[in-house]
Amino acid sequence: MGCTVSDNILTNCFDDSVNAGIGQIYFVFAEQVSAVTTGVNHTVTAITTVGSAKFVKMDARFESKDLTTEMTRENYSKSIEKSLNAFIPNLRSVNAELLNDAATGGKLFVIFATNNADETSGNKIAKVFGWDNKLGADGGAMLVVNEVIEAEIGGQIGYNVTFTAKGTELLRDFNGDITVEDGATGTTVSLGS
Repeated sequence: MGCTVSDNILTNCFDDSVNAGIGQIYFVFAEQVSAVTTGVNHTVTAITTVGSAKFVKMDARFESKDLTTEMTRENYSKSIEKSLNAFIPNLRSVNAELLNDAATGGKLFVIFATNNADETSGNKIAKVFGWDNKLGADGGAMLVVNEVIEAEIGGQIGYNVTFTAKGTELLRDFNGDITVEDGATGTTVSLGS
């Protein structure tokens, strides 16, 4: 059961069956976003991209994705440092090229889906990362990619990717549709309620 902003934060607002975890990560360059529509209850309800720009979908190894945030307060203002980490297995030159382009191309607008589904729509619950209502594109995420090849046979081989962003607010829920790259005309992905 969910609560609205006007409710008290009571235990009956929480979903006891929620499983932690991050599913897919979607991103587009911040300069390719022309408009962001915010809704009630700390949400983003629509994202308009420039021309034919589409989001890129990133799948990473299950249980290798995490989010950390740290809020600091100074002189009655707050700043939030955000970090979204993931591990992409296997070293392939095509992966390196795509990741390198994203890491050197500038700030990113990122949405990530959780492993939880919305009770009403059945869509994955999603969060906006790398955009801030006050900072706009200046709150965009930066991507850093590190290659990993471990010595032992059972070791990891692939890429550690880290998105970092600054903001003035906690992550907003995303409730809407995005167009994701599919090599042709794009496919629509519905997230949130």
